[in-house]
Amino acid sequence: MTTLLTRVTVGLVSVIVVVLAGHLILVAAALFRANRNLAKLVGGLEAIRDNTATLGEDLTAINGAAVALRDGLVAVDDHLRGVARIVRNAP
Repeated sequence: MTTLLTRVTVGLVSVIVVVLAGHLILVAAALFRANRNLAKLVGGLEAIRDNTATLGEDLTAINGAAVALRDGLVAVDDHLRGVARIVRNAP
């Protein structure tokens, strides 16, 4: 009876060890794939950082031009409102 219980116990422990090893191998493979994907992501983010580094100066110039354009359009709008008032009040 003792030998039977010993063999059953060793068999169950062997099955548990094999299943656990299989799961650990699958987890390790998933971690390696995740590491490879993260490396690609880091490379892409670094490329974005490098390509957009010079935009600060350009955006400052664009913003200044947009403000000047806005001011000019506001002036035109004021003139057109004045013309509209004159046309409405004309006999």
